[in-house]
Amino acid sequence: MSLTKSSRPKLIFHAQAYPFITDALTVAQDAFGRDKRIEAGGHILPRELLEGVRQLGQRRYGMMAPSVFRSWGIFSTADFGRIVFEMIELGDMKKTEQDQFSDFVDVYSFDDAFNTDYAIDVSKAFK
Repeated sequence: MSLTKSSRPKLIFHAQAYPFITDALTVAQDAFGRDKRIEAGGHILPRELLEGVRQLGQRRYGMMAPSVFRSWGIFSTADFGRIVFEMIELGDMKKTEQDQFSDFVDVYSFDDAFNTDYAIDVSKAFK
């Protein structure tokens, strides 16, 4: 998946969810060592993008990530898939023939990803 430019009609989810996905794509590309251009091997698989969502959500919002996502109308990883496929339809992202919406369904629960598996970095607090 990679980004292209287009005008934006009415959005299904909160407007802040779309740039978040764009940023999560960059996080995933960096985490998995991919080029930013799809034609140069920068394609990110749906589960890799969701890992970028998890990492960026933890970084930006910590344990509040599920609440922030709910305020955007996002309640599951499938909702992130809906955003991605909406962005693909709008021309803001690209997909391969192998990418399917079902790859976004039930990948992780927000409770596990943002609460149970969340570790607070206290290293700077005790210097």
